[in-house]
Amino acid sequence: MLFAAAFAGGALILHLLPGIPAWPWMGLTALAIIVMWNRVLRIPAGFLLGLSLAGAQAQGWLERAIPTEMTGAEVVVVGAVASLPDHSPRRTRMVLRVIEIIDAPPGFRAERLRVTVFPAQPRLEAGDVLRVKLRLRPPRGLHNPSGFDYAAWLYRERIHGLASLRGEPEWLEVEGRPAVPVARLHRLRAGIRDAMRTAHPEAGHPGVMEALVIGERGGMQSEEWRLFLHSGTNHLMAISGLHVGLVAGFALLLARVAWRHQRWLRGRLPLRWFATLAAIAAAGAYAALAGFSIPTQRALVMLVLFSVAVLARRDPLSWRVYAAALVAVVAFWPASVLAPGFWFSFGAVAVILLLVQSRLGSPGVAGWLRIQVILAIALLPLSLAWFQLGSWIAPVANLVAVPVVSFLVLPFLLLGAALALIWGPLGAPLLWWADAWLALLLRVLAALVDWPGAVSEMAVGWPAAALAGVAVLLLLLPRGRRLAPWMLLACLPLLLPQAPRLSDGDFRAEMLDVGQGLAAVVQTRSHTLVYDAGPAWEGGFDSGAAVVLPALRRLGVRSVDRILVSHEHMDHRGGVAAIRAGLPVEQVLSRRGGPEAEEAACEAGLSWEWDGVHFQTLHPPPHWDHGNAASCVLAVRGPHGRLLLTGDLEGLGESVLVRSFGDRLRTDVLLVPHHGASGVLGRGLLEAAAPSVAWVSSGFDNRFGHPAPDVRARLDGQCIPLFDTRERGMVWLETASEGIRLGPGSRVERPRFWHPPVARVPPLPASCAPFAIDSPLPLRADRPVVE
Repeated sequence: MLFAAAFAGGALILHLLPGIPAWPWMGLTALAIIVMWNRVLRIPAGFLLGLSLAGAQAQGWLERAIPTEMTGAEVVVVGAVASLPDHSPRRTRMVLRVIEIIDAPPGFRAERLRVTVFPAQPRLEAGDVLRVKLRLRPPRGLHNPSGFDYAAWLYRERIHGLASLRGEPEWLEVEGRPAVPVARLHRLRAGIRDAMRTAHPEAGHPGVMEALVIGERGGMQSEEWRLFLHSGTNHLMAISGLHVGLVAGFALLLARVAWRHQRWLRGRLPLRWFATLAAIAAAGAYAALAGFSIPTQRALVMLVLFSVAVLARRDPLSWRVYAAALVAVVAFWPASVLAPGFWFSFGAVAVILLLVQSRLGSPGVAGWLRIQVILAIALLPLSLAWFQLGSWIAPVANLVAVPVVSFLVLPFLLLGAALALIWGPLGAPLLWWADAWLALLLRVLAALVDWPGAVSEMAVGWPAAALAGVAVLLLLLPRGRRLAPWMLLACLPLLLPQAPRLSDGDFRAEMLDVGQGLAAVVQTRSHTLVYDAGPAWEGGFDSGAAVVLPALRRLGVRSVDRILVSHEHMDHRGGVAAIRAGLPVEQVLSRRGGPEAEEAACEAGLSWEWDGVHFQTLHPPPHWDHGNAASCVLAVRGPHGRLLLTGDLEGLGESVLVRSFGDRLRTDVLLVPHHGASGVLGRGLLEAAAPSVAWVSSGFDNRFGHPAPDVRARLDGQCIPLFDTRERGMVWLETASEGIRLGPGSRVERPRFWHPPVARVPPLPASCAPFAIDSPLPLRADRPVVE
């Protein structure tokens, strides 16, 4: 176990580095393998082996990843569709395995690309071989301290870049071209999916059925996923140890029956060998249908090792089997340590082993129920840290959901899918049965989730989660129970608030990375305001749910006092609905508001004070429309700093604002209007505001070219550094008695090698004085922003 822990630890440490050193990784791997046979050096050798294998894999990925300089380049390649295509009404998305490069710029070495096709191409299927022209983008996404790291996911999935289709794909004959085995596997998975849909077209929960049979969760409805997630039963939607074990168990029973009724089998193989091989084969086939995800890898490896231990007449429930599975999964793909499924999967098995060995998980129904309850509680710190969500009803929900899925749904689904491949009507009754039980289960989960206090949505720091996780594991040990009060004390940091400590008169502001849109959060000591909520598109990305809500939970926000929507364009308003669904919101100010509307009108003349910080809306005057020029402008002023938020203000709106307030617009930090579109700041706003720092929110590779060269030139001319979210991720400021502390950007503060490197300070012309990002902005004696 110590060797396995050191091995996984080495792989994890490598993935915390900001860059990959140019070391001879394969040589270090060979050295570690030689040294680990020395008992004294085995643990350090395990760490070095994990580090070097991860380094070699990461270096190989970086060599193939599309560099930032290749953004927008076009290539012509022949490739095979190596995933189940995700078809929506607007677009198709797939993974393309490059087989042949026909035309590409020098340095293009990508092997796997995630390709988006507009409009949707329902004809595309897994295994298709295509000749396509693609526009390239590097493997990157949004970057915020909380929320989903898309670039890390691309790295983990061995995807070297993003691309969009240019023109129409050309289908090619497969003969004479190299085969792509994984594409054939995905074509089989697609065939099973299509057979299930044809056999039972009226299914109420087809996405859940497909998730359980082929591990494809793309068809699940958001409400279905919410119920499983909030009830703590979402592990049932990832084909893992429970599912693989059940399939292996059913295969074992069938093999025993076949062996007893086939004389020729009894004469060739002992029952123990035949049943074990049948179980492994069935589990391997099921794992393949799931696409060999990390939980299925772990489950399959552990099943094989468990079976070997049984055949060798050794104890299968030992830590050696667990350690071997851990080493095997990390060695196969070291980036597995970045996946939440890795930690949940191995964490759950560790808890079960501890329970079994301490006899808390005794055989029988009572022991099984005890394991389910303790398992749900033990994994709670991990769930809070990774998903910002803890389900207090998980023990009860799992007592219901696990047996229903295990015995009333999964066996009938698998048999029904197999029969549907042969002839649809054969599998229809079994699929109907499974769908009916799923419908009933989801109703029960909905009732449980609706209980008051059933779910806690809060952020927990990784140190607190790790401390609580270790305490829970130690508590499961027989001798550890004597230290129960101390172990429970170690869990107290989970309850500590994550909100920044602010004094009266001070505030913190964060401009989140939402791509081509805008979302900012302003906090005082006891109040929270959200200025714009980022983009949201029907059936697609919603920054309110994906970015803003996780940020609010990270900041310890339990309710939002006010949302201010600068104007009605969806790249600013889009996420409002998701925020209101996720947290209580006291008031919304917007351009659509009015006396008879649900939202209040946002226009010049509103002012309020929270905790010694003054807020004032400066624009637009009454009776303006809802366009960019009528964006609602907000001034935030405290004794130690000022911030001016301008939405998409431009043109006439900028002129009116400057004419109305002039030098009273002086501020420390200015949000550049309209994502830095050409022409903004050209009507006197920059001179009137005279900021020390400028912020801009823009999307990488956006089609508008924001921020425009003329805007950058105006800022450079006045030696004002520009902090751009597309380059730096989330940026922040915090006022204090000594001045304004500025964050250089989350990409700078949390660098990882799969993210492009970013300079700590934005570049300025040589004639400008260096900007000191590590020192607070000094307090200015000139006029505050609009008194």
